[in-house]
Amino acid sequence: MNVCLVNDTSDDPNWGAIATSQAMRELIHEAGGSVTSTLYQYRIGSPQPDDTVDTAESTSVDGDRKSVADIAPCEWEAFDECAARVLDGEWFPAIYGALSECDVVLINGEGCIYDRTRQSRMIYFIAYLAKCYLGKPSAIVNHSIVMNDPVLVEIAANVYPYLDDIVFREPDSAIVCPGVSGHVGADAAYIHSPRPLAAWNGTYGDGFDPERPYACLGGGSVFFRGLRPGHDPLPGVMQLCERLRDAVGQIVLTASSHKDLSLMTPVSRELGLPLIDIDNCVQEAVDVLGHAGVYVGARWHPGIFAHRGGTPVIAWTEHTPKMTAFLKQAELSQRPFDPFLIGEQLDDIVMLATTYLDAGDELRDRLRAGAQRLEYKTRDNVRLLG
Repeated sequence: MNVCLVNDTSDDPNWGAIATSQAMRELIHEAGGSVTSTLYQYRIGSPQPDDTVDTAESTSVDGDRKSVADIAPCEWEAFDECAARVLDGEWFPAIYGALSECDVVLINGEGCIYDRTRQSRMIYFIAYLAKCYLGKPSAIVNHSIVMNDPVLVEIAANVYPYLDDIVFREPDSAIVCPGVSGHVGADAAYIHSPRPLAAWNGTYGDGFDPERPYACLGGGSVFFRGLRPGHDPLPGVMQLCERLRDAVGQIVLTASSHKDLSLMTPVSRELGLPLIDIDNCVQEAVDVLGHAGVYVGARWHPGIFAHRGGTPVIAWTEHTPKMTAFLKQAELSQRPFDPFLIGEQLDDIVMLATTYLDAGDELRDRLRAGAQRLEYKTRDNVRLLG
């Protein structure tokens, strides 16, 4: 069965984006499918020069600089008109070609559906175009949704009923979509599991001894969304590292994206802490996080990597609903920690870390078993191929 994989995010230098798209391809192959066409994240996330065959319409000239106009539909009422332009051969010829070549369309939603972003609107438009105009069995899978914009709510409410399958990656998203016959599966990245220490073969930083207890500390997109203009997270992160090092022994910093590197690199230099980052492959990240004593951070996929190995996760959740959803799915209860008030919450964070460490193998075995159940549910993302 020929599959068009939409919103393949492996073009993003980010552990989670790469891990999930790799996993989706593995799951498709395991289910007997073959990815014969791909629409990468960049193509739907921002306007492309070849979105329209009419270059005069698609570009505007500002001095010597040529910019690409955005023809993506901005609201539900524009979907049918845009689809008609696609069928007429005027708009999105590459997207039309990719959809036309396949038997089934699987759209990898991940955490990309929120606000009124172009990527959010294009995910739903491609699903609508594929199903209603091209007659392709179509599904949005492996996704979360934040219903925080009335335009997005209207688009979702109109597109979901047409789809052959809807698979959310956690239950909170299903809850905010009442009346949608969706199914709660699990993030495809749960198929990645940590290797035994003896099988490690990467470079993880000078002075790091994985045989000794260690905690991992990571960043999060919450620090880079402009939610607190002028806020500098560096002092709080450095204080937390010092407190955790006293409590645990070793601290390993993680940076799953270039943005996280901008925060973690100065911490690593100042405190002399090992740092694993996007130069380390996904498997190495899974290994380190999956064997840690505890992981502290606001990144969804590093949380999954940790969970897969039985590592308890302490999440900054005040401004990150996806991490609240993660903790619920992992069956970890904690108070919400505010990423902009790390310094004021040091005692509580360290106390929770110590509690998790004291719980030992009993807690780790429970978390690992829960992660294994979610790993099994990753196959729900490709059940349309069955």
